[in-house]
Amino acid sequence: MTRERFVVGAAVIGLIVLTLVLFLSSVATVHTARINSFQRTADPSKIVVNVIIGFGVDVAERTVREGPQSVTVTVAVRQNSGVYPAVAFIVPVLVSLKDPLGDRAVLDQDGQPVRDAGDYSPPGLTPRP
Repeated sequence: MTRERFVVGAAVIGLIVLTLVLFLSSVATVHTARINSFQRTADPSKIVVNVIIGFGVDVAERTVREGPQSVTVTVAVRQNSGVYPAVAFIVPVLVSLKDPLGDRAVLDQDGQPVRDAGDYSPPGLTPRP
């Protein structure tokens, strides 16, 4: 009976430690991405925000606050553990709105205006000139 208790106790402690490590690693590596620009889509209730990220970075979540004059967008990203080359690239992130964008301004998480880059065309679907 003591051996079974030892195994069960060790397993429980191992699960607790693993849970804490995973929780702390996920919390410590989430930060806000810089929004470079936004684009309008064919659906007036959806926009694409273009964020600047690097290798080993995943989009964690997007948050939208809508008002009568503006739409504030925040994109949180998660840095994966490991060493990656210092290369930045722009990634489109689709954002759904409750109401059509219309003439409202798009703002970043700091309340600064985001550059309007025109209409969004998915890669590979744009006709060649």
